[in-house]
Amino acid sequence: MKLTSPQGEFELTILDYEYGDSPHFLERNWLLVSLRTRAGGHEYHRMAPLLSTWELELLRDWMFSITRHKPLSPKLTFVEPALTIRADSLNHGDYQFGIKLTRETTVGWQAAGSGSNWLTVAANTRQVQSAINDLENQLTLFPVRQ
Repeated sequence: MKLTSPQGEFELTILDYEYGDSPHFLERNWLLVSLRTRAGGHEYHRMAPLLSTWELELLRDWMFSITRHKPLSPKLTFVEPALTIRADSLNHGDYQFGIKLTRETTVGWQAAGSGSNWLTVAANTRQVQSAINDLENQLTLFPVRQ
């Protein structure tokens, strides 16, 4: 999933299952995630186990609900609280997202001890649909495992 605008860039890519051979349902469905961000002339990359497979499904469904102007919720948080995404503005095909990075995803240029960093990214309908399609493709590669 990639969102790019003059204000910033956010890219979320699933790399693999964190525990591919675990006998436990919850562990089998944790995903190792690559996050790339760019803002204010700074770029940052981090890899961490941040999402589960069902949270990836939820992110896809939430993004889809945004395009229908019927958001499932104003913001989306996950079990690992290092990532939060909110829809700040929904205007006739233009969207603005706030992406909060904390804990192990805190960006390198952020002031020490500040606790969180909101990245703002604008996107049009085509970009959001492309992000949804990418999430769908990633779910095909890394489905929920029973």
